[in-house]
Formats: sequence, C-alpha cells, structure tokens
Amino acid sequence: MPDSNPFPVQDSVLSAQAIADRLLPLYGLTTPYSCRFFRKGICDTYHIRSTDGGYYMKVYRAGRRSLLDVSEEVRLLNHLLEQGVSVVRPASRLNGGYVNELEAPEGTRYSVLFHAVEGEEERTDQHRREFGAAVARMHTAADSMTPTYNRQHLDMGALIEENMVHIGRLMGHRPEDFGLIRGIADHAKNRIASLLPCNPPEFGICHGDLHGGDVLYDSNGLPTLLDFDSSGCGWRAVDIGVYLCDEWMDTSLEIETVRQQKLAVFLDGYQTVRGLGDNELAVIQLTPAIRHIFLMGHVLRHTTVYTGWNWANDGFIDWHMKWFRHWHEHGMN
Repeated sequence: MPDSNPFPVQDSVLSAQAIADRLLPLYGLTTPYSCRFFRKGICDTYHIRSTDGGYYMKVYRAGRRSLLDVSEEVRLLNHLLEQGVSVVRPASRLNGGYVNELEAPEGTRYSVLFHAVEGEEERTDQHRREFGAAVARMHTAADSMTPTYNRQHLDMGALIEENMVHIGRLMGHRPEDFGLIRGIADHAKNRIASLLPCNPPEFGICHGDLHGGDVLYDSNGLPTLLDFDSSGCGWRAVDIGVYLCDEWMDTSLEIETVRQQKLAVFLDGYQTVRGLGDNELAVIQLTPAIRHIFLMGHVLRHTTVYTGWNWANDGFIDWHMKWFRHWHEHGMN
C-alpha cells in the first residue's frame, strides 16, 4: 500500500511533460508545442516552443514568494508595458489570469508564462548607454503605478540584516572576521541613512538585480529588461549600483577601472531621463558592499536548498573575506 504519510521534500523538479499537458492548454497556444526543463535556480525555468513563438515558464520556489508577490510582479510588468517601457511580457491564460498555483510535494509553488525575448547580451557602449536610459524610464514610469506596489521593501533590513543572520550562523567560529563584515554593514547603513530620503524619486520601485545579465538588446541596440523577481521598493541609487558589481569577486585595479568606465556610460544614459544628485552618486559607489553582503547571505539562504551545503565551509568564507578585507581597506569612505 502507498505510504499515507510520505516523507517531506524540500525541493522538487516539476515534470516538463505535465506542464505541457496541464498548463499550456490554458493559454490557447497553437499546437504542436514542446516544453523542456531548462534550468534549476532560485526560480526553475522551462522553455516552451510553439508555432506562435517562444515562451518560458518561471516556477517560483515554495515558501519564497507568495501569491501576492508573484501577482504584483506581473502587475508591475503590465504597468511598465502600458507606459512604453520595454520589459519582458507576461502571457495571460484564456481566462485572463496570469499566475498558476501548483501543488508540489514541498508545498504550493506558483508559475508564470512569459513571452521569450530575442536579442544579444551587452557588448558595446551604446548598449550600456541605452540600458541606463531604459532603467531611468523604468524608475520614472513605476512612480505612477497605483495602488502602491505591495511587495518587499529593498531596505537595509532586506538587503543587509536578514542576510547577516545567515552569515553569522556560518561564521560563529570566526568572530573577528564576522566583526569586520558587521562593521562594513553598519557603515553602509549609516551612510545611506545620512544621504538619502525614503520617498520618491530617490526611493521607489526598483528592479533589484540590475547586474547587466537581465537585459537583452535587439538589432538596433535597444534593451528589454528581464526578470523582475527581485523587484521591490528601495533606493534607486542602490538599484543602479548593482550594475557596478560586474565580476564582483575580482578586486584588481584593472577590473575596477573597467567597472567604473562602464558605469560612467550607463549613468550618461540614465541622466538623459532622470538626473542624479551628489548623494545618490555617492551611494552608487557604496553599493558593492551592500550587494556583497546580500549575495553571500542569499546563497546561504536559498542556493543551499537545491545544491546542499557542501560548499559552505571555511574555503567559502576565505573567498569572501578576501573581498571584505579589500573593501575595508580601499572602499570605506
């Protein structure tokens, strides 16, 4: 007899065939179509091909995003599209809905189907300048969204403190090193509190992950912004500053020079749409420290769920401490 109390699961891979059979008919796609599991990650991704074109389905991890979170992400994308901002387009079901609720072994997961975006990755200064302008248009257009975006705030609690808890649990046997990270975190928090208000236009809806990998460029060099899973309300300067974190573990002067050159072009494009004050420019340069704390904690919180903890050891800590020591010496100003 089947076990009436099956052993709990912390992370599953949903069947691509079941998605094709159970979900894709809800969208009225022209048959034949195919669905392939593409990648496991913070969200799992499935590629869909139909005679109508290409799509991808994003399946959110159980317990990480609520129905409200996912619904608000879709609402933001539709608002930006209505405002003429080029972002990835959610696909609606025949009944007009967007979010699917899926009962997986580990609990309820949500999924959304998106139209695929064709294009190339960032290569040129034209790309960077157009990316900057597109981000500014996104920030500006988002301020007209009503009702208020009902999603996480990308404040110092979410970006730093929640992640410091998980970093601290890993580093309990290295209090001196953890203390150095704690000092960098407090410095960043205090600087932002002294430099920026918590109201528009400095504070508002942000993409949350503008590292340059979530954008594709068409044949005219014009960008489409992708993947708003990390979006929320926060400081626009921090949102921009994530772009400065390319090749984020490389502390060489050569790579830092390249980062600053790329950022300058990005900001040139951004400020054709929305100007930035000296305080925002200062916070942009502070963002790598915030981003590093966020990413270190983020992988401990989420990546370990589907990869295990085998890599979360002293070698992992040493790898990060090299960066934090470099920042402590050269970046805290």
